[in-house]
Amino acid sequence: MAELQDNLALRMTGGELLCAREGLGLTQADLARLLGNKAATIRDWERGKTFTPLGLAAQIAEVEERLDGATARAVEALVAELRAMPRPRVIVYAEDERPERGDAAQFGVRWWRSVASQAKRRVPGTRIGTRVDFDAMDHEA
Repeated sequence: MAELQDNLALRMTGGELLCAREGLGLTQADLARLLGNKAATIRDWERGKTFTPLGLAAQIAEVEERLDGATARAVEALVAELRAMPRPRVIVYAEDERPERGDAAQFGVRWWRSVASQAKRRVPGTRIGTRVDFDAMDHEA
């Protein structure tokens, strides 16, 4: 019985997984892809429908470390791009779109929107929008 209690204490709860995933700016599908799982598995873990595996916390820590570095690099690169633009703009994507940029394609659209938001805070006047948003703005002008 004590061993079972120890194993349960080592497991991430569904709520912990949900918070970690959202904190990383990932969809269930993005996290599943990074962990080599299916989105339905992530959904079941987050809802408490099935127990998370014992090693999941370590896997999430690896993803967090990997994303922290990638996010910092992406923000710095985007800030440099935006500062060079006369009218700084960042294109973001809808949930069902596949991003064209390298890291955005790897980590997903929510992650890219988080990068865009962080860069906007550092470059005053930056606009964030989809291609449709900017096309409409350009046609009005």
